[in-house]
Amino acid sequence: MEPQQNTATFSTSFFIEHDQVTELISILSRGGASCQPSDSETAATAVTEKNAKALAELRTILDKYLECPTLLDPYLEGMVSKLSLSAREIIHEVFLFQHGGISSQIIHSDGSSQNDDIPTVKLDTLMHLLSAIYALSKVRGRKFIQRLLPHQVSDVEPVLSILRWFGCLEMESKCIGLESQSGGSDGENNSKKTSEMHLLEQIQYNESMESAKTWESIYSLLNWLGIISLVPFDLHTIDSSLETSKLSTDENAATSMTLVQSILSTSVYHLNDSGPTREAAAACLACLLSRPDLEQYDLEGFVIWSATIMYWFRTGTNHDFHTGDEVELHMTLPIPEQQPSVFLIMGILQTLAAIFKSGHRSNLLSTQQKLHGIELLWEQAILVAEGSIGSMLLRKLLVKLFARIGCAYLPPRVAAWRYQRGRRSLLENLLSSVAKQTETKSTEAKQEEGARDKDEMFLIPDQVEDAMDQLLRSLTDPSTIVRWSSAKGIGRLTERLPAICADDVLDALLQLCSDHDRDRSWHGACLCLAELARRGLLLPARLHEAVPIVVQAIGYDVRRGQHSVGSHVRDSACYTCWAFARAYSPEVLSPHVKELSVALVLASLFDREVNCRRAASAAFQESVGRQGADNFKHGIAILTAADYFSIGNRSDAYLDIALEIAKFDEYQKPIIDHLSNVKLNHWDIEIRSLASRSLARISHLNAHYCSKEILPKLLEQSFSDDLAVRHGALLGAAEMILAFGNLDLVNDDNTLDGDMKSTIVELVPSIEKARLYRGRGGEIMRSAACRMIECISSTKIPMSVRQQVRLLDSIDACLAHPNEEIHQAAAKGLKALLTNYFPVGSDGPSERLQGRVVDKYISIVKTDDNPAATRGFALALGALPSKLLAPSQRVLDSILNCLCTAAGKDCLVGGEGDAETRRNAISALVDVCQTVGIGKSDCTAESSPIYPLTRQQVSRVFETLLDSMEDYNMDRRGDVGSWSRIAAMKGLETLALLAVNASTAFPGSTYQATTNSQTVDREAIVPSFAERLSYFSNRSSTDMLTATGTDNIGMFDEALCTSILSALLKQFGEKLDAVRNQAGECLEKLLTSDSPRLPFVPCRRMLLRALKLNGQPKNWSNPAVTFPLLICAINIEGFLVPILSGIIISVGGLTESVSKSSCVALFEWIRELRHAKATHRIVQMGEVFLGLLSTHRHNGRVLMPLLATLDKLSTHGYLDELLSARNGEFVDKLLVGLSEEAKGCIDVKRLLAIVGVALNLLQPDLETINSLQQKVLPFMMTMLANPYPRVRRYTAEQLFAKLSVDGETIFTNHRHLEEATNLLLNTVWHEEHDKTGCIIESRNRIADLLDIQLTKEERSIALVKKRAGRSVPVDEFENYSSLINSTTA
Repeated sequence: MEPQQNTATFSTSFFIEHDQVTELISILSRGGASCQPSDSETAATAVTEKNAKALAELRTILDKYLECPTLLDPYLEGMVSKLSLSAREIIHEVFLFQHGGISSQIIHSDGSSQNDDIPTVKLDTLMHLLSAIYALSKVRGRKFIQRLLPHQVSDVEPVLSILRWFGCLEMESKCIGLESQSGGSDGENNSKKTSEMHLLEQIQYNESMESAKTWESIYSLLNWLGIISLVPFDLHTIDSSLETSKLSTDENAATSMTLVQSILSTSVYHLNDSGPTREAAAACLACLLSRPDLEQYDLEGFVIWSATIMYWFRTGTNHDFHTGDEVELHMTLPIPEQQPSVFLIMGILQTLAAIFKSGHRSNLLSTQQKLHGIELLWEQAILVAEGSIGSMLLRKLLVKLFARIGCAYLPPRVAAWRYQRGRRSLLENLLSSVAKQTETKSTEAKQEEGARDKDEMFLIPDQVEDAMDQLLRSLTDPSTIVRWSSAKGIGRLTERLPAICADDVLDALLQLCSDHDRDRSWHGACLCLAELARRGLLLPARLHEAVPIVVQAIGYDVRRGQHSVGSHVRDSACYTCWAFARAYSPEVLSPHVKELSVALVLASLFDREVNCRRAASAAFQESVGRQGADNFKHGIAILTAADYFSIGNRSDAYLDIALEIAKFDEYQKPIIDHLSNVKLNHWDIEIRSLASRSLARISHLNAHYCSKEILPKLLEQSFSDDLAVRHGALLGAAEMILAFGNLDLVNDDNTLDGDMKSTIVELVPSIEKARLYRGRGGEIMRSAACRMIECISSTKIPMSVRQQVRLLDSIDACLAHPNEEIHQAAAKGLKALLTNYFPVGSDGPSERLQGRVVDKYISIVKTDDNPAATRGFALALGALPSKLLAPSQRVLDSILNCLCTAAGKDCLVGGEGDAETRRNAISALVDVCQTVGIGKSDCTAESSPIYPLTRQQVSRVFETLLDSMEDYNMDRRGDVGSWSRIAAMKGLETLALLAVNASTAFPGSTYQATTNSQTVDREAIVPSFAERLSYFSNRSSTDMLTATGTDNIGMFDEALCTSILSALLKQFGEKLDAVRNQAGECLEKLLTSDSPRLPFVPCRRMLLRALKLNGQPKNWSNPAVTFPLLICAINIEGFLVPILSGIIISVGGLTESVSKSSCVALFEWIRELRHAKATHRIVQMGEVFLGLLSTHRHNGRVLMPLLATLDKLSTHGYLDELLSARNGEFVDKLLVGLSEEAKGCIDVKRLLAIVGVALNLLQPDLETINSLQQKVLPFMMTMLANPYPRVRRYTAEQLFAKLSVDGETIFTNHRHLEEATNLLLNTVWHEEHDKTGCIIESRNRIADLLDIQLTKEERSIALVKKRAGRSVPVDEFENYSSLINSTTA
């Protein structure tokens, strides 16, 4: 599979866009330097837009490397250096300006616009540079990019200054310390500060700055500040505010914040952010507070401040934990005005976790005062953890903090008692050396014993126990990431504990798996076991306790209602096996290899979820590579068959790969047992079905075991109270019996003895007797029972006549069931039962059998009022064997007549139409034709006579199928007639090829399969039917009878071929995707078939070229593919009418994609006709439209799309040739058709569409406009007097719009035109009852003004008409019955 174009992969060994990215970075770097003070505002805007475009392209390129960011590593230093140095230059320039280092000519105190542009452009460029750095951080990671940023001492105050500026932008004048205090770099005058804020606000609200986000700049600056805060100098020595406060006597300068306090306050403010800036602020704070010169006082203050905030968050009340002596040290840390948000708590936790990770234990816990602060923090953290339920991220950060603090209380050492595998080599694992194994095993035993001797015992602090308790609780957290973080924390803590304490931790983990229903506990325990194994903390002596738990977890699946949980547990168990394979030597793991390998193979083959199958396969692959081929038997062969990609398909894994692996003796019985005991009882019905088929395929490898152990158990479980168990057992037994029958083992008493066969034959009646069809799940049991009957019949197990009839009765009961799947299964079972049992004599079936089956089924299909019965028994007629279908022409005629009648689009069942019955009857007709055949009779003296289809019968079936292609019946489910059309298309394809095969005696009907052009040319001139018929007149009767029967003459002719192709092409243009797809497939098969080759195809070569039937697969349901191909075939003689009839439905349809594609294709065809000056084809198109309008009068299904198509064509000017014709025939016929359709129409939507089509005929650019308006406007006067108010109002609106735009072109009397438009505008056309006659009077006046002649009857027409003794409502929504009538019209 080729990689996507927008995703980089590891197959690429270099950064292919390096030159382009370098150029984009250069553009960003030059942005600020390219603008001078004298540049205009336009030049500054151009620089801004150029920066935005470059940044957008840079992001697009970098996002491709999110999946493999290491490809950027060789180039990152250069990219980051160039961006950061340019940003550094601008930052220093702004910083110098703040302190008066730049002349005031750059920014005047009056804030004039001429000089404001330059700093704005520089800050604009700075934002783009910082956003570019963030884009690199997003791809490669914050920590990696942080190491590449400049970290000179001189950068500290400038970076902090610009960070506070951006903070002001983000919080909109609520920045900490900027309004009330000035610290560090805050000693500038108020006028300059106001000017700077003005510039920053300009950037914030600049519309062209959408690509550069303020928070991205803050993120990059915080990341930068974090690395430069670690400069190896005392921060007080580089704090300019201290020197300012010494020299100044101003009160504000004396009380200003120091540099450290300013960094603290700025970073703490961003801890409350909801985005990525919170993480950067936490990392910055951690870097600052981890400095040795700050850990003594500032760290302690931050810890106590954190405890205060957490207490307020938890209780809702503010409580100060500071003592009197500490207040001065911590007063600069802000206390929120409102209750802290969860974002602030998460920021604090992130900061504390980072501090306890990077800080020195000796400094963190050096004094009693620090211990007091940490204890306060610890207490609040535990209380917050116990009360935090909603926020998943908050719980994760608490877990991380518990682990970090717990590790801080333990000595920083790695346990000497842990298991150390030593040097690892895949090559050595694949070598077999018993001596080496013994030596390695003894060496490891000595190492373990020595490590335990060196293990020191020490007092475990209570905080460590509390931390471990919280981490063990978090292993059962609802969130996976919390459980995973907890598992890693337990691993870190256990690594520092004595061996005896580690054993207690392992006991607690194993105890989590005592409750089988707690899937979270199992998942957390598996993750933790994997982490302990990776760190060597799970000693080999305890593996015998852990491995059974892991093996059980690999198959963990707990039923919860209609589904199950456990896929995450199975996935984590596979990860644990992967960790075991990497952690332990082959000698240590060898006692557990068998159970681990079997569990992994079963999971990789039969797990329901693809991720679990692949995880098991990956763990097995790792085990084979790490543990060696001696431990994992046939490991290489299994990995070859069950690789990562092959097991992705579940059906292949069950049916093909499992069969290959089951050939190995080590896995054969476990696979059989797993399928029969686990997968056949699975809650998913699809898994049970696959398991039964897989078991049947594998059973021949050990037929004796399956027949003696598995099959009896399945037969017994078929009566279980659990639905899943009995259904799976019944399916498994049926498939296994069929497998034995295919291997011819049924008659072998060693496989199935007499008692077993008797039990199998009586199984279905026993299930019915136990009433297992009733209640919930009875439907799937019926389907499985039908499958059992089919398998029993296919294996030909001996049965008595009574047993045969009993099974036939069971199938008949299923055929009358409403479920469609049961019908299909029953039809298959009926076919197998009647084919292999119920023998008939040479004179055909007995009258009893004929009446019991054929006559009964025909009677039900004809007369039964139950739709479920007619559906099932219609399908059953098609499943009958030939011995019952055609013992005589009379019987065959009766069956065909019954099915043809039932397939008719007007057929009723119980007084109503039934789409399923029609569809099943069509399918049955095709099955009958295939079963009986067309051609020679199979009558022999030894067997019953089989009469093939005659010419008249074939013609009748073809007629029925072609008639079904016009089935457009609708019900509440939509176009249910499409089911019949799809079935009819399949039937036409099958029957056409059958008829051609039966006509092989005709000359030229078939040719050898060739691909050269000469054959195609020859096929285009196939002899006509008259020529082929004359061929027989020159032959003797004996020769003709020898060649074929006389009934075969005319089975397939030119007219029939054209009718079939026309019907398929019409459906090929339909609006339903499924219909188009089936039509395309049928056309492709018919036109490309070589055995036999379809004769009489008109212009075969043109049709093949138009549809591009070149052997390449096509998505026929895609309208963008279908309609351009279809329109290419419209010029073939004879196909214009059907193609237009189909494509009109799509052009005027409601589906946007279908309507758009069909419109484009139709318009393009008309443009080609105009270019070729083929006006006669456009005239033919108009004739098709008129024919459809006349044929489908009052048929809304066709007329609404037709009207919509005419409206689109006339709007875009594609009917101009027809409208400008001198004879005016098209316009006359169209208006007559529209007028006839409007009379008595109660569908308001159709009436509105008619108005739109009629008005669009008035095209002022045409020469015949005067003639058109004389024909169209009288019709519009009629619509102004329509009884429906909505129609009158819409007609008036559209006529007013038309006269306002084109009236002066159409009419010469402008005064009359103005008065007419005023009447159209001012008259209340939607008044329900025109009691005063105002509407008719206005209509008549408009007609007089426009010189429209109205008769006396038309002038005195009444708005309310009478029909069938009652008045027609003046509005279609007046009552409910009008709504019903409007949908059926």
